Amino acid sequence: MKRLLFVTMSLLAVVALLGGCAKPTATPTQPPAAPTATEVAPPTKEITLGLSLSTLNNPFFVTLKEGAEQKAAELGVKLIVVDSQDDPAKEATNIEDLIQKKVDALLINPTDADAVVPSVQKANAAGIPVFTIDRAAAGGNIVSHIASDNVAGGKMAGEYLAQLLGGKGKVVELEGIAGTSAARDRGQGFNEVMANYPDIEIVARQTANFNRAEGLSVFENILQAQPEIDGVFAHNDEMILGAIQAAEAAGRAQDIIFVGFDAIDDAVQAVKDGKLAATVAQQPAQMGILGVETAVKYLNGETVEKFIPVPLSLVKGEVQPPTAKEFTLGLSLSTLNNPFFVTLKEGAEQKAAELGVKLIVVDSQDDPAKEATNIEDLIQKKVDALLINPTDADAVVPSVQKANAAGIPVFTIDRAAAGGDIVSHIASDNVAGGKMAGEYLAQLLGGKGKVVELEGIAGTSAARDRGQGFNEVMANYPDIEIVARQTANFNRAEGLSVFENILQAQPEIDGVFAHNDEMILGAIQAAEAAGRAQDIIFVGFDAIDDAVQAVKDGKLAATVAQQPAQMGILGVEMAVKYLNGETVEKFIPVPLSLVTPETVQ
Repeated sequence: MKRLLFVTMSLLAVVALLGGCAKPTATPTQPPAAPTATEVAPPTKEITLGLSLSTLNNPFFVTLKEGAEQKAAELGVKLIVVDSQDDPAKEATNIEDLIQKKVDALLINPTDADAVVPSVQKANAAGIPVFTIDRAAAGGNIVSHIASDNVAGGKMAGEYLAQLLGGKGKVVELEGIAGTSAARDRGQGFNEVMANYPDIEIVARQTANFNRAEGLSVFENILQAQPEIDGVFAHNDEMILGAIQAAEAAGRAQDIIFVGFDAIDDAVQAVKDGKLAATVAQQPAQMGILGVETAVKYLNGETVEKFIPVPLSLVKGEVQPPTAKEFTLGLSLSTLNNPFFVTLKEGAEQKAAELGVKLIVVDSQDDPAKEATNIEDLIQKKVDALLINPTDADAVVPSVQKANAAGIPVFTIDRAAAGGDIVSHIASDNVAGGKMAGEYLAQLLGGKGKVVELEGIAGTSAARDRGQGFNEVMANYPDIEIVARQTANFNRAEGLSVFENILQAQPEIDGVFAHNDEMILGAIQAAEAAGRAQDIIFVGFDAIDDAVQAVKDGKLAATVAQQPAQMGILGVEMAVKYLNGETVEKFIPVPLSLVTPETVQ
């Protein structure tokens, strides 16, 4: 029976984990950044992780270390931390030592993207999984890279500096350590923005190796050579703080706009003191937390994403509730007859209350016509921004365009719009989620069997993308046949009735994937009523409470976990940032994970 196969494979997975082999393949996802730490099952054996840091002479990496230590202590794993002191040779020696100690996984923050490759390859040869943090490696087999999108951060810094300069002036760029991905990517983003401003001239570009003392000395020389400097961007805060010291000593600080990167404590204080215009905020503690968390998940046999983004923001002072006027946001939800969107609403309400903004929530009841009426009403009420969770990607476009014409910025959440001007889209990577579900189902089926796909509402981006990811995986398994593919409109009752009909038509069904949990729970009800549930493996999507309970009860093999509350929180947060004049990213991803019996115990 398939249920027996599922249980047997779960036991085999645990045995394989205890034997230190059979790790899953990482699933790539679209970068973006807004993850938060998630629940992680305690390790099934004593785990030792090695963390190799580029330097502990920089507060950023000290904070990263502290985050990793915090998570390691919480999960009960041993963490060995080594300091490369910005020396690739010392890094190689440190990593060799960690390999000799037979750590279970390596977390590496490289000194140099190329120089670290032989060390990564040695770890690969020793069967030790490698994760990179903040800076990437140029080669070797990397399970997952946990980092901010440094190109986007460089663009964020460049755009803000250009705005402050009024699009013209003479600018200096202080570069980080040559060969590091952080220096390369931040510089790339910054210079891509500068290319759009022909009246801004970069009069000097020199490395100061991410070091405050070098930032001071390098900028002293630049000040002597350049009688006119209007702005400075440095690839990290250590260098920009050194540059500010040099400018103050030369009596020129008041004439120059400084922008940094990392939001270390000294830099945030400099922003408060009016010395630093802005710094791009990373979350080094979160990087350390996610590094340890991701390694433990992987060692526990879970699938982890190839890239785990950590979000960025621009620090121009503390994020405060709006003071010039009370902002009013409109939130249009596809339906409140689904626990997922109720949770999204609650997250948005929580953040709105925290920031002191008014939030008007309307329910489209899965009806595009009602959605159009609701949005028209919000436009008439002159909300300051619109957050839309569309019922249909195409049907919502005229409403988005009406908001655009009224000068109201639009943000989409969970589901995308097919047109109109969207400031930012906050969502999970549903294609990656569909792949995650498909790969897990295929593994449980042993790569063969007859499968049913229950589709969501036609026209929604969630249904389209989850189906795309699932079917891309199924195409890799020629012995898996999709015997039925029908829509049940993201609805539990329809999932039940549609699957009842499929059960009557299909005498053999080995697995079912549904585009959301409501439909899969309905399908399970139908299968139980027909006495066939024990022969079928079910996989859902959303990780609503009922679905997680079904996983615990052994009725549901797995569900792909989204974070609807986080979507609501980020939607409100991004809208307020934008209305306060900050730059926000075009796509704000919310991470996914697979909820299986092993991860919910």
